[in-house]
Amino acid sequence: MTIRPILIALAVLAMTAAAQAQLLDAVPNPRAPSTPTPSQPLVAPGLPSRPSQPLMVPAPATNPAAPTASSAPPVQDPGRTVRLEQQQAHPSGVAMTLSSITYRADSVIVAATITNLSDRAVSLNHGGSLVLVDDRGRSHPFVPPADNPEVQIGPRSRVTASFVFVGPIDGDARTVQLSTNGSSGSRSDRLTSAPAFLFRMPVS
Repeated sequence: MTIRPILIALAVLAMTAAAQAQLLDAVPNPRAPSTPTPSQPLVAPGLPSRPSQPLMVPAPATNPAAPTASSAPPVQDPGRTVRLEQQQAHPSGVAMTLSSITYRADSVIVAATITNLSDRAVSLNHGGSLVLVDDRGRSHPFVPPADNPEVQIGPRSRVTASFVFVGPIDGDARTVQLSTNGSSGSRSDRLTSAPAFLFRMPVS
């Protein structure tokens, strides 16, 4: 008769321990990490995990109807290009760099970069004064762009341009001279809107 109460008491204790374990499992662990750990390395933002297009592009199929080399229109003569490394800085904050000059049968093309660090717009062809003259005194007029005939450069800007002059250059010329703004500009005025530059370039 004394064993039965003891067994009942042990059963009650077991049930209480099980209930406590369930309560502990339901309470979140404060030491658990707030974010899950990825199962694989993360991909850097902006970089796809695999290329969206093939790395090799197949060559285009040959079109039998395409014109052959003999029937294609003739390629225009690109002319003869002389590489340059000429740079000048004006007190107004404008710098001009010439990188090349190309002599063609109908024109002369000067590749240039102009940087305007001032707070005002400037012009390189004020009154049609941008001109190319060879060492024999022959003038080659500038062909201005229709949308910017005075070649205005905005404040705080940098422009890459190709200046086109009427050609060709005669065979006896040895050098050509490019000038901007002529007598209407200034080579020393810090406040001028028409900086004057003067470059001399070889023909050959």
